[in-house]
Amino acid sequence: MSQWQPQQSAGDGARTTQDAAQGPSKDGGPAASTAASPQTSPSGPREPGGPPPADDARAARSSALRRRGVLAALLAGLLVLVAGLVIIEQLPTRYSTKSTISFAPRSQPNVSADVIELVANKYAVVASSTTSVASAAEAASVTRKELRNALSVSVAANTANLDISVSLPDANEAATAANTVAAVVSRAAADDQLIAGEITARADPVAAQLQPSRSLLRVVAVAAALLVAGWVSFAARQISRRAGRTR
Repeated sequence: MSQWQPQQSAGDGARTTQDAAQGPSKDGGPAASTAASPQTSPSGPREPGGPPPADDARAARSSALRRRGVLAALLAGLLVLVAGLVIIEQLPTRYSTKSTISFAPRSQPNVSADVIELVANKYAVVASSTTSVASAAEAASVTRKELRNALSVSVAANTANLDISVSLPDANEAATAANTVAAVVSRAAADDQLIAGEITARADPVAAQLQPSRSLLRVVAVAAALLVAGWVSFAARQISRRAGRTR
């Protein structure tokens, strides 16, 4: 006698396997936790050690300020240089010439050097007197006032040499005036019983010195331009640093 056993259909077995895969419950079982997978942040990952956006903006502002400071320094230096060169070229040109009279004892060789220097200073007054200036102004065809402002008389220290310098816009006029004054002084010393005066160097228009010295003034202009550019650059750097601290 055969024994009958109930058999489970193939459909029931497939259903049971599917239910086991889905999990026991919809309210928080294993299936629900598996479905809730973590999501990536919308902003994306940030590189480790990279500067924050605020630091990037501050660095950009600082770099822009430095560039502006350098540009301002260059412009300021260029402006000073151009202005200086223009002023130098517009300065009036003058020519300086010099005549020299040397004094020495006439008949008394024991006269001390101090006495000779003292007498030389006396003739320096003669050289700048009204008579000398009038004669030299007439010879050089200039006014007395112009020549008096252009005339310089001095005695070199520890010497008996009287230097007569004249600075005028024309080299020939300056040399003529200086030589005329020297001739007046030499004639005045001709009657001196103590010392004799001799013109040892006459003014030469070819050897006249140009005043003011253009080359020296150009060097001064360049130095001033560099100084102003450096100062502006330093000031701009300080402003940039202060702006970086306050932001």
